Amino acid sequence: MGVAGLAVAQGTSCSGVSPWLIPDLSGRPSLSLNVTPEGLAAPGTLSVVARVQGYVVSATLSVRGALRWEDYGPVVLRSWGGSPTGAVHEARFGPLDPSANGMYTFSLTATVCYRLNGVVREETLTQETHTPVYIPWSTTDLPRLLWKEAETTNYIRGFLNDVAGGEPMFIEGLVTGLAEGVRALLRDYLVRGYLNQGNYPPSCWWLCYSVAPVQVRLYAVQGVEGLFQQGWASLGFFGGMRDSRSYELGTKGVAGVLVVRGYRHDYILLSRRGDFSDETQVIEMPKGGAEVFRKALALSALQSQAREVRP
Repeated sequence: MGVAGLAVAQGTSCSGVSPWLIPDLSGRPSLSLNVTPEGLAAPGTLSVVARVQGYVVSATLSVRGALRWEDYGPVVLRSWGGSPTGAVHEARFGPLDPSANGMYTFSLTATVCYRLNGVVREETLTQETHTPVYIPWSTTDLPRLLWKEAETTNYIRGFLNDVAGGEPMFIEGLVTGLAEGVRALLRDYLVRGYLNQGNYPPSCWWLCYSVAPVQVRLYAVQGVEGLFQQGWASLGFFGGMRDSRSYELGTKGVAGVLVVRGYRHDYILLSRRGDFSDETQVIEMPKGGAEVFRKALALSALQSQAREVRP
């Protein structure tokens, strides 16, 4: 079998592999790629374990990510060759914090030699797995976050017939009022569609145009502590697996909430004061992930007969 195997392998990567290193398999080889934990909702590190059936001529483990406003990688975490079948190879990715929020794709590509029904074969295989990283964070500069989301969501690439972008952005919420900085950004910039200026604080001079003005729907309330105490919506995995009844900012309950559908992510923004003049808690999740929460919020506004207001 060794002689036959070498004869079949002529002209391939298997030609230089000793016959006794090439395993007999009952079918095509498989790859195994596992990432733990399956997602991050708190700062931490991801552990990646790769296994390959067959004699590994060469293998590469890499990662790429679709982050909040940009792409990451691909970056090679580990590469190896000359490995026997079933060998375990590990890598670590991190530590990760909220600045790295996004969806990561881990890819394993391997060229393997194996023997099937007495015939030596060579094959290149690829396996991928997706891992979400959405770690809650806080900001004292909410206007800048909203501006950056709007700029990225509406950004136009190319010209003439090569245009991409111009997607809508939505903001909906219950507020006791609005801090002047937030109000000014919504009223004078986002709602009017003064986008693609690329500078902050935003300004509009002679070259201003509307691509897709941000759609804003706000309701004035005395406070949403009661709504949260009713446990009317779960903040889910990305909110730390706590429902709304147990969510507090500092020692007080939540008084204001905004739901934002941005470029790649959704945001649930929480304010203790209710007008977002204080530090805002940011719960970030994949785009569309806050839709159930948004619907519950809209229903609560309807049931409480909250008054819709404009910035």
